[in-house]
Amino acid sequence: MQISGLLAVGAAADCAGSWSLRRAVRPEPARQSHRRFLPEVMAVNSRKVCEANIPSDWREKLFADLLQSVHLRSSVYFRPELGAPWGFSLADHGTAFHIVANGKCWVQLTGVPQAVELVEGDFVVVPRGDAHIMRDSAASTVVDFFELAKQSAPDNKGVFRAGGTGVITKLVCGGMQFDDEATSPLLAVLPPLIHVKGMDGNAAMWLKATVSQVLEELDSSRAGAEAIVTRLADILLIKAVRTYFEQINTAQYGWLAAIRDPHIGPALAQLHARPEEGWTVACLARHVALSRSLFAEKFAQLVGEPPLRYLKRLRLNRAAIRLRSTNDKLSVIAADAGYESAAAFTKAFKRNLGKTPGEYRRGPLARVAGPQV
Repeated sequence: MQISGLLAVGAAADCAGSWSLRRAVRPEPARQSHRRFLPEVMAVNSRKVCEANIPSDWREKLFADLLQSVHLRSSVYFRPELGAPWGFSLADHGTAFHIVANGKCWVQLTGVPQAVELVEGDFVVVPRGDAHIMRDSAASTVVDFFELAKQSAPDNKGVFRAGGTGVITKLVCGGMQFDDEATSPLLAVLPPLIHVKGMDGNAAMWLKATVSQVLEELDSSRAGAEAIVTRLADILLIKAVRTYFEQINTAQYGWLAAIRDPHIGPALAQLHARPEEGWTVACLARHVALSRSLFAEKFAQLVGEPPLRYLKRLRLNRAAIRLRSTNDKLSVIAADAGYESAAAFTKAFKRNLGKTPGEYRRGPLARVAGPQV
């Protein structure tokens, strides 16, 4: 698997002891992370680190905790069949993914000089919806994806034909909308682009099987096809992320490198295991035997943002999930999330999610409107 782009993350700590066609049901984009210390492009494929006072399986628990922090609400699919020359751009529509069903092409994140070649069977995810370009060659003209779809009139299966009269490339392009997207630590820590190669040994079997199921359901008109496709999209994302996590042994930059680090890795494990505690930067630094300033600098460098912002994301994400999934009292949720009072929790929640906990709990799962095509 090839992973390209920047790693970004969210953080915090204290020590008291639009897409619109073919939507299948399942918030504001996640805040862009602090990236000053990170390279524009990286490829990652762990040394054992100091793990004093932490269970031996802490990494697995940490990864599982992150995977449980996102809940896919809806997915949308388009199936362009593009004749060379062709090219399209996509930005600001949330998490996007592309499957190369037939042919080959290139994907490139805006502002990153290195393009990534995609061949038949490949799967790419752009977790935070960073602006990117898909095209058959560097010389091809690029147009907005939704304008292209609008001009080409997709059928009821999302299929549309566009481009020139040359070699045909068939894609499955989609968007994902998540509950609690603004507070999800997982979406924050993932790199801008995850590339799973369909020909890679370990990935090939699950990717081929899942993509085959997606295409089968999209071709069918059977009841429940859209709901099944959304669940398959959920599987694709989780599998891609898990494959990314498995590259920890060779990670040199970003969140995976933070997990490998003998100081920052254990600190992250503590934050995920006990986010309700009154962590401070000084306390975390003492816990991993670093000075406060060195710990803060190293955390921001590897993780992508300061420790306390990361902690706030963890707390709000868990609280948001609990608001939707339980009838627990607000005071209980606030206390378990590490807030001294329901009022403090409500203030932080509204500032970050744009609504009060009560409004969030009572409101329906909002659908994000996309362009009509």
